Amino acid sequence: MQKVKLIGLDLDGTVFNEEKKISKQNRDAICGAIQKGVHVLPVTGRPLEGLPKEFLDISGVQYAITSNGARIDRLTDGAVLHADLLPKQTVLEVLDILKEYPVVPDCFIGGRGHMPETAHRMIPEMGLSAAMTRYLLTSRDYYPDLSEYIRQETREVEKITINFYLEKDKSRRYGDEVFQRLQKTAGIRVVTGAVHNLEVNTETASKGRALLKLGQLLGISREEIMACGDAKNDLDMIRLAGVGVAMGNADDEVKRQADFITRTNEEHGVAYAIEKYV
Repeated sequence: MQKVKLIGLDLDGTVFNEEKKISKQNRDAICGAIQKGVHVLPVTGRPLEGLPKEFLDISGVQYAITSNGARIDRLTDGAVLHADLLPKQTVLEVLDILKEYPVVPDCFIGGRGHMPETAHRMIPEMGLSAAMTRYLLTSRDYYPDLSEYIRQETREVEKITINFYLEKDKSRRYGDEVFQRLQKTAGIRVVTGAVHNLEVNTETASKGRALLKLGQLLGISREEIMACGDAKNDLDMIRLAGVGVAMGNADDEVKRQADFITRTNEEHGVAYAIEKYV
C-alpha cells in the first residue's frame, strides 16, 4: 500500500462527537499525522464559515473542502482553488418546489449559509439535536424572501441544504416526496448529509472529486489519499480514495463501500483510523 499523504475528514458524525466537539484523541492523532508531513483537512457539507475553530486552530491545517466539494479553499491566504457552483435559475427552480413543503432551505453563498426568516420558528421545532439547532440558528443570515435575495445576489450558490421536520421514527417528513421531485430537476445531484436533511449540488460537485482535485494540485496520487466519513454524501470519497474509511456509526451503504470500518465518532474512530494507516 502507498504511503498516505493526504487525509480528508468529514466533520459531523466523523470528527465531531454528538456534542459537536473534537475529542482530545482525535485532535492528537490529526496533529501527529500533520507532524509526519501528511496534509489533513476537513471535507464537509458545511460552508466555509461553518468550519469549527477548534479544527482550524490545529497547526498545519492548510486546506478545506466545503459545501460537499463545491469549493476548495487554501486557508493560508484565502484563495479559492476550485469552485463548482449552481446556476441561479436552477436554485430558483429548487426553491419554488420547496415552497410547497414545511421545510427550511439553506443556500450557501460565499462560504456562509442563508435561510428564510421562518427558520427562527421552525428549526427549534424540527426535532434536531440541541447542538445542531444551536449551530444552525447562530451561523446563518436570514431573509424575508430567500428567492428574492437569490435573484438580487450576484454570487452563485455553492449548495442548498434542505432541513426537514423529523417524525418519531426519525424519518424526514415529506423527505421521499421532495427527493423524487428534485430528482427530475436537470443538472443537480441530491444526497443525504444527515438524518434531518437533503443536500443539493451541481451534478459534478462531490467530496470525492474535490479531494482528488486537491490531490492533483498537490502532486498526490489517488492511492496516497485516505478519506473518512459516515453519511451518504461521503460515499464517493470513500469509493475514490486509496483508503476509504467508514465510521462505526456510518450508514450501512457507506460501510459496504469502505476499505476499513473504524470505531464510532463517540469512540474516537478518526484517531483509530489515523493510527492504523499513518
